Amino acid sequence: MQVNALALQVNVLALQVHAFTLQVDALALQVHALALQVDALTLQVDALAFLPNSDDKLQTII
Repeated sequence: MQVNALALQVNVLALQVHAFTLQVDALALQVHALALQVDALTLQVDALAFLPNSDDKLQTII
């Protein structure tokens, strides 16, 4: 009986560790998504430099 209870506690702990790992993975994906959004914004600002009257457009965005 005690062995089964201990085995159950080990399984619960393993599940908690797995859940924590999934949360860390999800956070890493969110950080990666944010980095991609920053890259996209940077590309948009860079593209403005090639448009006519880019200074006016850049001031409007800022």
